[in-house]
Amino acid sequence: MTGLKKMALLDAQRSPPAWLRRLLETTNFFEPCPDHRDAWRSTRSAGCCNFFCTNCAGRALCSRCLGDHAGHEIIQIRKSSSHCLVRVEDLEHLLNVSQVQTYVVNGKPAVFLDKRTISCKAKPGMTKCEECGRGLHDAGYLFCSLGCKATGIEDRLDFNVSFAVNPRSESESTSDNEDSSQS
Repeated sequence: MTGLKKMALLDAQRSPPAWLRRLLETTNFFEPCPDHRDAWRSTRSAGCCNFFCTNCAGRALCSRCLGDHAGHEIIQIRKSSSHCLVRVEDLEHLLNVSQVQTYVVNGKPAVFLDKRTISCKAKPGMTKCEECGRGLHDAGYLFCSLGCKATGIEDRLDFNVSFAVNPRSESESTSDNEDSSQS
């Protein structure tokens, strides 16, 4: 039987980090930067807010804002079919994105930030998002977006759904590589 202390630790590890909540609440991605309006006039891409700092967890940032966030963890927000998404490689060291349906966008796996409107109901036998009911392409996933996982994780009692990143250190992975090369 698992003790209360261990259950509390597991619960804390599986909860979404505070910066993720703020990221999901941010609605001004791909709008002009309020601090660099001149950049928006010259080239739309330079003044477009498509970055997010996980350290500050403030508002959406443009490329000119990034100088104020040197040394911080910055995530680039991308767009597909008018919906915001993030490449898995940009998040996997910060957040466990397993169990969220991935999509290939420009040759790289990505996850959507929020659930998208359901254009059609899931077909019988099709796997559905456990939070919003959207049909999922692959049976190995439970959620259609990071937002659905963040909401759904609070309702789940099992501890197998988590945002905690695998705590393996570089020294462990180095010793694993050495062991496998010696055999």
